[in-house]
Amino acid sequence: MLTQAAGWAIVPDYLAVFKPDSYRWLVPALNDPIEASQLSMTLGAVLFVAIAVCELLPAIRRRTGLSVRVGIYFCAATIYYFSVSGVACVDMESMLRYEFCAYVLIVLALLNFLRQFRTPPVWVRALGTAAVALVSAAGLCLQGWYVWNFTRGNWVA
Repeated sequence: MLTQAAGWAIVPDYLAVFKPDSYRWLVPALNDPIEASQLSMTLGAVLFVAIAVCELLPAIRRRTGLSVRVGIYFCAATIYYFSVSGVACVDMESMLRYEFCAYVLIVLALLNFLRQFRTPPVWVRALGTAAVALVSAAGLCLQGWYVWNFTRGNWVA
């Protein structure tokens, strides 16, 4: 944030996470990475709310390993908060780049959360594997699109 303040005159807004006008619900165009960054910020907030609901229901019943994941969620939420605060004054531009670290931590915590359940039937695991493969392929295609745009001089972040 200090580098951004010195080089680009970006001033952090530490209350941006709590302001409703910070969230955008647009479906981004493929050639507009700024809208994709804005949607990424919104999806991150929705993901944190979904995690809170999914984690609190088993925790109320006292059947969870939440104490293992609290630190991971705290780190992810802190990264998310500082990322949003730092890019709020430029309409969440480059949020795709900053939020990736929080998503990695959330996936690790989700895998730890899923470990506490019994092994599902083979067809459920096959369906889950297929879904992960499709989402990964779509993400790889999107990354390829952004790399292609970047190599032609367009801003992508």
